[in-house]
Amino acid sequence: MQGYIKFKEVDEELYEINFNFKKSNNIDMKNFITYIMYFFVRTYLRLVVKIKKSFHIITVKEIYCGLIFILPFSKQENKEKKLKKCIFKIKKLMKKYEISILILSEELRKDTNFLSYFQNNRILQKEVHILNEKKIMPYLIKEIIEYILQKQGKTTKLEDLYLLIKQERSEYRENIAFLSQHFKTINIVTPCLKNYQRLANQLGEDAIITVTNNKRKSLRKAKWIVNFDMPGDEMKKYTVYQKATIIYLKENRVYQENAFEGIHICRAGIDVSQEIKDIFKKQYLLNQFSITILYESTLVNKQNFLSIRKQMKKDQIKVAKLYGIRGALEEKELKNVG
Repeated sequence: MQGYIKFKEVDEELYEINFNFKKSNNIDMKNFITYIMYFFVRTYLRLVVKIKKSFHIITVKEIYCGLIFILPFSKQENKEKKLKKCIFKIKKLMKKYEISILILSEELRKDTNFLSYFQNNRILQKEVHILNEKKIMPYLIKEIIEYILQKQGKTTKLEDLYLLIKQERSEYRENIAFLSQHFKTINIVTPCLKNYQRLANQLGEDAIITVTNNKRKSLRKAKWIVNFDMPGDEMKKYTVYQKATIIYLKENRVYQENAFEGIHICRAGIDVSQEIKDIFKKQYLLNQFSITILYESTLVNKQNFLSIRKQMKKDQIKVAKLYGIRGALEEKELKNVG
């Protein structure tokens, strides 16, 4: 189960029932009972909101892919004491509902105090993963490179792609098979030579794929590098093209050399169909969360690479922004790539 933690935006979010009564300006015998019901229900709900604010009670609501935990105050009212009082209650709720994945609002993700309170816990018995817009990256490799190439008037069909891989995994093989349909060549740089050579042989009739692990030559001319899972320290052992564009699918893998003049791509911001946006808008999530992390949360329990790619196509996923190690990359930087 996964949970979204957010600030309340309107008091109606803290109601425990759907309140759809509309006050009428024309009071007569026919709608008198409706008016009385409106008055008492409205008074009761306002009292509920006051109690929740006073006692820092968390409101829990269902969404199709998990639960929303709503803090009883807005982000403008956010204070360290209030958060501290809420965090213990959130942990108890997470234990109750067996939450293993968290999606935090943008402000909470940046709040170091909140994160320290959350991580310093003795209530949760199992590790909780906080989404950070990285899980979607393996499915966006083609779109990320296309986004850059479109600014240069080029296509992926004329480009050589280099994949830096340390481990052998089924999802990596599926990704390679997909990418091989869209690039001129796929060059796998890996210590797992036998396993990936077998894959290259299987795909060889329909694609040009090489497998190597020559640390001096493998990446020396590589313009496009995708680092699947190679730690930064190990990547330093390879001679990397100084102006390469490196896409990182994992955390803490950044290649750092003084002579490197290329571009690091650590995250991608996406846009989605209006239908998907409307789903999150109804739950008051769209104003506090990036659409990238919200969409990423819908992919958590899906395992099959091709089924995710199919869903992404249906949902009209496209790259809208790219982020390096220092923030958003400017269009001028992307036009000069390669």
